[in-house]
Amino acid sequence: MKICPICKRRYGDDLSFCLEDGAHLAAAYAPQKPAQEDTAILPGGLRPPDDPVAAPRATAGASTLAYTPQPPRFSERRVGRLWLIVGSGMVIGIVTLTALAGWFVWQASNKSNAGSSQAASNSPNQSPGENTVPATVTNADSNSDSHTAESTNLEWLTGVWAGDAYQTDTKTRWAVRLTVRDGTYSIDYPDIPCEGTWKLIEKNSQSASFTEVITRGLARCDNNSHVMIEKLSPSELSCRYTHAGSRAVIATVVLTKKE
Repeated sequence: MKICPICKRRYGDDLSFCLEDGAHLAAAYAPQKPAQEDTAILPGGLRPPDDPVAAPRATAGASTLAYTPQPPRFSERRVGRLWLIVGSGMVIGIVTLTALAGWFVWQASNKSNAGSSQAASNSPNQSPGENTVPATVTNADSNSDSHTAESTNLEWLTGVWAGDAYQTDTKTRWAVRLTVRDGTYSIDYPDIPCEGTWKLIEKNSQSASFTEVITRGLARCDNNSHVMIEKLSPSELSCRYTHAGSRAVIATVVLTKKE
């Protein structure tokens, strides 16, 4: 057993210096001397210079200077600062990626809404609650003759057709009457009321597409819709209204042959 001469801490025999202040350790107990060799304790607790217990006290200062504990090469503060820098970089990277993803989603949303921003609405001169038919971007000559004959005739489309259309943006229904004779395509919307003619764009044996020109009731009906006709049976036609240059269907109707 050993003892520190400064702080009086006790240690095992395997240590030579105090872990608290670095002083040289001394034996905890002085060796027994013969009775005739006992050294008397001087007044005031002083011991003779040759006392083995007192000897370490004379060299305690030298031992403390000889052993100075060295701090670790990498301190905890430096390690914590390194983790702070790494964590800040990760947070900045995540925020940047999130912002870029949000920007791309916003761009895609704007592009998808661009086609539907042209949805048909009621005419400025139309009172609330009145029905309307869809319009296209371009304006047509309102003085066109509703009975102008087309150069190409569609035999399967010849006749008088009628039905009730449903418009999705205004959530309204309106009657449709189509008359096809001698290459002339006359359209009438008696509930609104307005009428006009269809100009053939293209055709085949089962379908055809037209541009609608309103000649009467322009204050109530929007002009120049794109109309697509498809043959369902000899007595039924599917009719879809869209804006020019857009595939978004804004009104539909099934026409039944009356004559």
